[in-house]
Amino acid sequence: MTITQISIWNHALGFLGARAVASERENTPEAIQCRLYWDSARRQVLRDFPWSFAQRRAWLGRLPLPAGYEAEFRFAYALPRDCLKVHEVRHEGIGVRPFTVAQGADGAACLLTDASRALLLYTADVRQCALFDDLFAHTLARRLAALVAVPLLKNNSQKVAELEKLYAESLPRAREAAAAELGKTRADDDWIAARREVA
Repeated sequence: MTITQISIWNHALGFLGARAVASERENTPEAIQCRLYWDSARRQVLRDFPWSFAQRRAWLGRLPLPAGYEAEFRFAYALPRDCLKVHEVRHEGIGVRPFTVAQGADGAACLLTDASRALLLYTADVRQCALFDDLFAHTLARRLAALVAVPLLKNNSQKVAELEKLYAESLPRAREAAAAELGKTRADDDWIAARREVA
């Protein structure tokens, strides 16, 4: 069965015990809240884990280095429009380099690094539900449920906490699935190691 936005909404509403919606354009409280929180929930879940369907690589175009960063970095690059989270920067596509994301002269986010030819590994802002895998769709439904619970359940803090816990419990399953696809054990998972370094 194809994953759709409405199927994820109804999955989320099912966690609340709320009634399902038939259309994204409905003017029911359930549809209004799902519409309001949808993009935020989707982006949060994409940022919380490097889902394989959302991983991209791109060679970056150079920008002027913003003032004040000369002592730390040599180069600035424009980020791809669909870049939601930067994971790694490689010099000439091989050696990993330190980086930071800063505000460029035009006010847009840019990437700063010492890589003279930078290859970016990043999570893209994937909007097409047909590209989502089942585990992502299930996890997104849990995140959306936690966000819409406050307005739909009239601040039922116990239910909101339960839904937040359900969401948090989904992420280790995603890590284990990703590690298995790469032929790694959980302890070997470089994503977990990278998170430790960032923390």
